[in-house]
Formats: sequence, structure tokens, C-alpha cells
Amino acid sequence: MNAARQYGLPGFEFDDYVQDAIAFLRLNEPTEGYFVGFSGGKDSIVTLDLVTRSGVKYVAGYNCTGIDYPEIPRFIRRYYPDVAFIFPKESYWRLLRKNGPPMRTVRWCCNRLKEGHNPYKKCVFGIRAEESYRRAARGRIDTYKGKTTYKPIFHWPEWAVWQYIEENSFLYPSLYDEGSRRIGCLGCPFALCGASEAKSIRRKEEMEKFKNWFRIHRKISREWFERTRKAHPGKYPIRDFDTFYRAYWLH
Repeated sequence: MNAARQYGLPGFEFDDYVQDAIAFLRLNEPTEGYFVGFSGGKDSIVTLDLVTRSGVKYVAGYNCTGIDYPEIPRFIRRYYPDVAFIFPKESYWRLLRKNGPPMRTVRWCCNRLKEGHNPYKKCVFGIRAEESYRRAARGRIDTYKGKTTYKPIFHWPEWAVWQYIEENSFLYPSLYDEGSRRIGCLGCPFALCGASEAKSIRRKEEMEKFKNWFRIHRKISREWFERTRKAHPGKYPIRDFDTFYRAYWLH
């Protein structure tokens, strides 16, 4: 897959991005080594290979949320057997029953399922500034709550990521060829947010493909909604669950 050359650092060619990333990893290598977060997506595939090529000390782990697209854990187990699976203390379904569906104002999912489940203080992730304003604002080295995150491909445009994958003949999840730009959790309400017709169609296709997952999600969400409405009357402006649930997925 090729992406248009519309982002990146002025004057940088493909090889410049590669050498810059390797130099960055070597320069910042901690004595104890890095923890490399691996998601199975295109950015983490490139990042893990760059870490390996740089010769730095590291261990790699996959935060297994239990709600990733089924293809992802299968892909990692088959092609990246050395990547350790890290599981959260509580399952998504248990947290959903307690907290309700994660929303923009109460976005508990990433913090509870992905972050803080490894003992390493120096972490490497395939985060790129191009992905969002919030990610760009945090910089290439980011320290938060005692942990420092290093981002070797922070300045990489998408086209460079795909060129790296193509030149090295790396396999990647077929979800990209099916139309996904980014791979996150199954049913993430933020992944396809927006009012565009294309996003609405994609969401409906996802709901059809993973009927059982959405059936369970709806059942647990309804239980939470009704329990919360009873315990805290007037907390939510929407009184009807079906209206709430439809707006949640197709906002």
C-alpha cells in the first residue's frame, strides 16, 4: 500500500528517516533496555524492526485487550512469536459492566486495558505526529507518571512506513487492504467517528461481521445504562437506551 507524499521532514528522503530512527534509538538506549510496545499494526511492525536493526537491548510485548480484531493476536502469534502477551488485570467486559461504554468524556479503555501493565520505565512505541494533533504535541520523547516514551518514527509520514514494509517484504494484517487506515480495538467508538457516509457504512459492516460481539456489548451496556439511570436519575439527558446506543456508535 502506498500513501501520498504529503507529510514529513523537509529535505528528508526515505533513507534519512531510517538512519535517523536508528540513531535516535542508539542515542537514548537505557542501561536496562527498552520495552517495545507491539500492536501488530503497520507502525509497530516498522518500529520493532528498526529496534532490532539498531542493536539496542529490548523486550517486546503486546497489550492483549481481549477486544482486538481476531486477526491481530493470530497474526502476532504466527509471525512474531517472541513478542510477549500482556493481559490487563480486569477484562474489557468486566470494566464495561462497571463503567459503561467508554466515551469522550469518560475514556477509561486505554488506561485500564493497555497502559501501565509492564514494569519498564523506558518504552518505545510506533507513534507518529501525523496521526493527530494531540500526539504531535507530546513530542518525540514524552515522560508521564514516571515512564518515558521514545518514538523513533515520530516524524515519519505514512508513505515512508509503507515503503519500509514493501522494501523489506514484511507481512501485515489484511485489515489494511480491507480499508482500515489504523488498527485499533474492535468496536472502538473513536476509530470511525464522524458524520461521513463512508464511516457510517464501515461501522454497519463491522456490526454485521461481528454480530455476536456487538450482541454481547449491547446486552452489557443496557444493563449498565438501566442500573445507572435508576441509581442516578437525571444524570444522562437521554432516557431511552436505544437512542443512547445508536448515538454512541454512529455519532
